Amino acid sequence: MIDETRLLELAIINIRKVLEFNPYKSYPGINNRDEFKQLIARDPAFNTLGLDDERYIIARVGGNLITSLHRKLGDMYEALFGYLLKESFDLTEDDLHFSVAVQIGDRIQLRSTDGLIKKDQFNQRIPQAWIDYQGIGFEVRSCYQIGDSKRIQADYDMSLALKSYQILPVMLVFCNTSLRSPLVRLSKSWELYQGMSSFNLIESITGFNLYNFLENNSQILKAEIDNILSNF
Repeated sequence: MIDETRLLELAIINIRKVLEFNPYKSYPGINNRDEFKQLIARDPAFNTLGLDDERYIIARVGGNLITSLHRKLGDMYEALFGYLLKESFDLTEDDLHFSVAVQIGDRIQLRSTDGLIKKDQFNQRIPQAWIDYQGIGFEVRSCYQIGDSKRIQADYDMSLALKSYQILPVMLVFCNTSLRSPLVRLSKSWELYQGMSSFNLIESITGFNLYNFLENNSQILKAEIDNILSNF
């Protein structure tokens, strides 16, 4: 049974982790935006160009904060999806993960699925087109914004490794504003869902409308985001 209180707790826990991010960590003695602005004003490469401008400061330091926020939103969607799979298919945390070896650049790295449904755990909600596989392996992203060719190739190769075990690779990307080129490439190897199609698939296989849940709790979640952005 889906515990919506627990689901909301998982969302908030992951969002609040962004507050642990220190955008000024790389600058000794700098603790806030005003101090960083003064640092830029003393920088000989930038001060004569007027880059101690508030707009530049927000873009430069805020960009790191937004990157951290996007990562934690990815963790949030992974946690929510994992919880729904566990409750809907009576799985343990270990059941969700299947590891394969993937080469990234010049090194081999173990990559693990964000979710897994083995064939003996299939039920009537599994799409007919999936039932001949030995399992379904899921990769979850809030938004695919990686432009690095090595990382894209690693994701591509992960899907091939899963297929070698007769596991269908399914990628869920929850936003509609991902980089286009990587998704075009990855859709050739992953069964890829994007935007509302991802939410609809989750409802189809778990019976739970995750989008409606987020919409119903929107004010609570917006307050968490506002707190993060206000602290910048």
